[in-house]
Amino acid sequence: MTIKKITAIINEMQLDNVAKALCDHSVTGFTIHPVTGRGNYCNMFSKDGLVTHKQIEIYTSEEHATQIAALIMKTADVALNSEGLVAVTTVDELFWVYQQTLAQVNDFNFSSTSENTVPGESNE
Repeated sequence: MTIKKITAIINEMQLDNVAKALCDHSVTGFTIHPVTGRGNYCNMFSKDGLVTHKQIEIYTSEEHATQIAALIMKTADVALNSEGLVAVTTVDELFWVYQQTLAQVNDFNFSSTSENTVPGESNE
């Protein structure tokens, strides 16, 4: 099984909700960056037209990548244009700096709970 990297660019107003949902599903390792850019929406109130978003990066197992991406999309969606995007990519190698060892698939967590369902996930 391989390690995947999820990169999500979301509306900064939804960051707290997404971070809470990730933690509620035992995804404790993620990085958040402030980013600016321009997609379908142009910020007419700024000089450069750029929109401020948050970028979240998560490393996980291939088994959990689609579920985590779906969780982010479900949580960040407030039915507005230009809410962001989510990419799932394959990681060739990933190392832990403090151990100087190769990261293993079982180093990454995700748990589904009956009250927090994710699109495409069965509760059976």
